[in-house]
Amino acid sequence: MGVRCGNLAIMILIAGAVRPAVATDLSLPGPFGAGWKSVSVTRPNSTTFTARLFYPATTTEQNATYDGAAAPYPAISFGHGFLQAVSQYQSTLQHLSTWGYFVIASDSEGSLFPNHQNFANDMRHCLTYLEQENQSATSMLLGQVNTARFGMSGHSMGGGCSILATAADTRVKALANLAAANTTPSAIAVMPMVTVPVSLICGSNDTVVPVSSNGQLMYNAGGPPRQIPIITGGFHCGFIDAGFIGCDSGAITRSAQLAITRRLLTAFFNLYLKSDQTEWAQVWGPPALSDPQVVMTFDPGITLTPASASGAGAAGEVVSRTFTLTNAGRQTTSYSLFASGAHWSASVTPAATAVLNPGQMTTLDVAVAIPFGSPNTSDTVLISARAVVDGGTRGLASLSITKLRAGDIDGDTDVDQVDTDLFIAALLGTPQSPVHVTRSDLNGDGAANGDDIVAFVASLLMP
Repeated sequence: MGVRCGNLAIMILIAGAVRPAVATDLSLPGPFGAGWKSVSVTRPNSTTFTARLFYPATTTEQNATYDGAAAPYPAISFGHGFLQAVSQYQSTLQHLSTWGYFVIASDSEGSLFPNHQNFANDMRHCLTYLEQENQSATSMLLGQVNTARFGMSGHSMGGGCSILATAADTRVKALANLAAANTTPSAIAVMPMVTVPVSLICGSNDTVVPVSSNGQLMYNAGGPPRQIPIITGGFHCGFIDAGFIGCDSGAITRSAQLAITRRLLTAFFNLYLKSDQTEWAQVWGPPALSDPQVVMTFDPGITLTPASASGAGAAGEVVSRTFTLTNAGRQTTSYSLFASGAHWSASVTPAATAVLNPGQMTTLDVAVAIPFGSPNTSDTVLISARAVVDGGTRGLASLSITKLRAGDIDGDTDVDQVDTDLFIAALLGTPQSPVHVTRSDLNGDGAANGDDIVAFVASLLMP
């Protein structure tokens, strides 16, 4: 079940309560130039086809000098749409190369009657080409390709074929496509065989490949980790650089849609092909759900319950809550656990789980220390569980803590005679509970004694 199907209110609460991290604008070019050139790929049967290879370079132009400063680079195989030249995707594929990717896009199956299975095979052959070049002493790619980090992508027909290719190729670690169209054989039918993280990027105004009969059905047929980001006002031809006869239109401009597309693709591939954890929140966290340009539905296959918890305590107190983590995915994995986004000190125990099979669960404890002198009267910590199997997918929960006013020994939100009696008992060394001693230590010196009397009297006088 996706986040937009049942837990939406909870996730909106998390998105509003937790401070967002300052993120790099991934719609802008990365640190490299973008070079590209035409290459010839040989199939196993010795026939060949051309493909366009995009790569990090010192400048942005055709046949630019390769820049291997941060090699080896991950690689992505991209499939063009029906009757669309690879050049229609020039801006997007160049953009990925500026962020340190090899992107290879097959020119094959550009006829009026393309063979979808053959195109999917050619997309896989493109990855084999990169593997071979990575081992060739005469190639500029010798030792430059991270062959353990392959991704798949594509638009429309190529998007559907990227699903066929991923389902058949264990080398692929992540799939993110654009307005994927159903194919022959059916991309929808093979979605259950895709076990890597999937992002099915669509446009809400797409009339050529409507979301309801394509992307949404692919999402429904697949399993976690999966997501379907729908660009508000986006249209089918908004994913290409120029329109053509029969194009549709949307409520946003092509340039605006391409910028959103670049941002979504780069964040997803950075997380899964580069293990860049600074991007996880843009993919699975609160920023993904609060994006004003994208309606996000996702299913990470990781469940933390309760999804939202609360507690209260006085300054100097540690408030803890227990959560249950369930492997709701399809693969056996352990999880790394994190507590983040809070002003106050927060921790999660244990820091990592044992290996869990699908359906298995475990518990974790989250503790928040309420400091003395903090101007904040409340705080919220974001708890996340990251799947080790892919290194990027996370499930979320939140814990909101309210700081009791000084002198509220019994924690009922006011300071009255009951609190006075409890305070005096703590001073006399006969407290009813250890927590009453902590809450009676109003100056934070580690003891409830006469030095706290003035502060307690002041709390009684407060309205």
